[in-house]
Amino acid sequence: MTLAIGLVLAATVIGVLGPWYLAAMVRPAVRPGLALVAWASSAVLFVGAMLVASLLLALPKGSGLDGFIGMAGSCVNIVRQDGDVVWAHVVRLGVAAVLFSLVMRVAVVAVGAVRRQRRWRRDHVSLLGALARPDRGVFWLDAPLPVAYSVGGRRGWVVATSAVDGLGPRRRAAILSHEEAHLRGRHHLLVLGAEVLASALPFVPLCRRAPAAVRVLAELAADVGAARRHGTGAVRSARPCGAGPGWSRVSTVAVVLMSAVPAAFATASAAVLLLLWCLTRV
Repeated sequence: MTLAIGLVLAATVIGVLGPWYLAAMVRPAVRPGLALVAWASSAVLFVGAMLVASLLLALPKGSGLDGFIGMAGSCVNIVRQDGDVVWAHVVRLGVAAVLFSLVMRVAVVAVGAVRRQRRWRRDHVSLLGALARPDRGVFWLDAPLPVAYSVGGRRGWVVATSAVDGLGPRRRAAILSHEEAHLRGRHHLLVLGAEVLASALPFVPLCRRAPAAVRVLAELAADVGAARRHGTGAVRSARPCGAGPGWSRVSTVAVVLMSAVPAAFATASAAVLLLLWCLTRV
């Protein structure tokens, strides 16, 4: 019982105060990858603490895993003692039910999100196979604007327009390395997990603020990975403000930060790329 109460308190502290202590890690002195791990670990601990606490509270004392057998009868026995309702047991089972329902809601939302993501990724890759030119792990689309993003998955793909290839080897390598860093770090899964928590438990501060924080940290971590391979100068020159004339019409979000977008926005971006491709063929 003491362990269960401790886990409930831990989940409450992480869920409510998590954004406050995690915000202290978003500063130049802390590596973005470490801050990203801290956010992901806090989310896992939050959900895990709720799950374990609900099981400890629901199982009769000393019953162990055998308490799952005949749980309905066990619940009746611990709720009534000498014919009277033991309210401590009622409260305990009520808290266990609430915690378990929250965890199950996260699981249901996660299953739906993963299915939608897989369906979108399959359709997106199929579309790229018909329109793009694969070359050394990169899908190249003929389009006048420089756009690059990555598609997560078991293998993962980088998608870029031919305009990126025309920016020069230094900028091109920095942009592609940024997207490859997203794939190596599995940033798409981290963003998807944060979005699942925000959708399932929006009233929890940690879950509500997780998507925005994880997206920013994923981008910073990818920049660090690209800078480690090609230098900070190359990464800085790949930004629109330091590139050629064509980049002045494209925002930083559209050029470099597209790899962590949700499926809906990524679908819209694919439609834009398809439109650009069709216009170049008219």
